[in-house]
Amino acid sequence: MKKLPGLALIAGLVVIAFGICQWQSAISPLALSVAFGFLVANLWQWPTWAKEGSTFASKRVLRTGVVLLGAQVSVTALRAIGIKGFLAIIIVVALTIFGILALSKFFNLSDDLGMLIACGFAICGASAIAAVRPQTKATEEETSYAIGLVSLCGTLSIFVLPVIGHAIHLTDRAFGSWAGAAVHDVGQVLATASVFGSGSVSSAIVFKLARVCLLAPIIVILSLRNQKLSGGKSVSGAKVPIAPLFVVGFILVAIAHNAIHAPARFNSDLATLSKVLISAGLVALGSNVRWAAIRKIGHKPLVMGLFAWAVVAGVALGAVKLTGL
Repeated sequence: MKKLPGLALIAGLVVIAFGICQWQSAISPLALSVAFGFLVANLWQWPTWAKEGSTFASKRVLRTGVVLLGAQVSVTALRAIGIKGFLAIIIVVALTIFGILALSKFFNLSDDLGMLIACGFAICGASAIAAVRPQTKATEEETSYAIGLVSLCGTLSIFVLPVIGHAIHLTDRAFGSWAGAAVHDVGQVLATASVFGSGSVSSAIVFKLARVCLLAPIIVILSLRNQKLSGGKSVSGAKVPIAPLFVVGFILVAIAHNAIHAPARFNSDLATLSKVLISAGLVALGSNVRWAAIRKIGHKPLVMGLFAWAVVAGVALGAVKLTGL
């Protein structure tokens, strides 16, 4: 019962975020959720009676949302792009992650902030950042900064990529493949493809879903890295699992989703529920962020992120051109 007041406050902020998203689909409700938690905590004060609920949301609710992301893993999407297309996605994701990690070292950013930005750019924006964060030592401030950065760059894609696509005379299918490989959040992928032309939407979604398939393997790889660095033990001395429990849940949901042919409406509702739960967790995360700590991070991640955004878009376009997708 002590959690209910905090969960009610968080639910109200999530409803507002999704309401704004309905009005303007280019705005990510996940980014808005972080912003609302941050604004309440910094312009006023996060209520003490809401702390138990926000602690629960930032852990259990958020991870449940990540588990339900497994319903977006589609074997059908992988078949649609074929082996050549999936290899192109793997190459783009790998180059994105290693490239941004290298850039983060060049800009003297922390390894954890670099990892969050890299995974956000490479896979699925704020959802990937929320899923990867438990495998890092990133602070709430670094997590919020990373989410804001991928949201900004994803929004820029909506306006910039279609102009470039028309200028270089891409076909609908080629542009959709590019948008699906380069843009971060699902909503922003849809918006970018729609601005170019309705014929590019289907290929954009297929490529985007193929990227989501790589979320679980990347988290497992990070978990194995943590095991190696910690000698297989956590700070408390407990054994570190190879795959976190929420990743196991993600994989089981993905298997069930592909084994059971559920109605399209059910799958859509499940995707929405996942986003709502992740948004609730991100409101709670934002409530722990303080402006002074954000200012200490400085402008370097912004400069690096904008540079990385241009590089990632170029790499994805090159992959589409070379493979003829």
